[in-house]
Amino acid sequence: MESIFHEKQPSGNMDDSGFFSIQVISNALKVWGLELILFNSPEYQRLRIDPINERSFICNYKEHWFTVRKLGKQVILYLSLRVICQIAKLTNSCR
Repeated sequence: MESIFHEKQPSGNMDDSGFFSIQVISNALKVWGLELILFNSPEYQRLRIDPINERSFICNYKEHWFTVRKLGKQVILYLSLRVICQIAKLTNSCR
């Protein structure tokens, strides 16, 4: 009975919209041998990482994850339509 009750409780790690917590994202990256380092963390500062030299970033805007990748000299922003409209509303260009 306890497991049924537990299954119906909301999880802080994901929700029905497809949002995943930073812990879930971090663990998923570890499977591929990648490490998530927070941009504003002391570790990031200690490593003296230059963002210009990085190949990709995982970003969060209003609880929606998106990625920014650098391929050669091009920067590609992977967004969903929902995030594009939210960002565009900031400039009054999405109605």
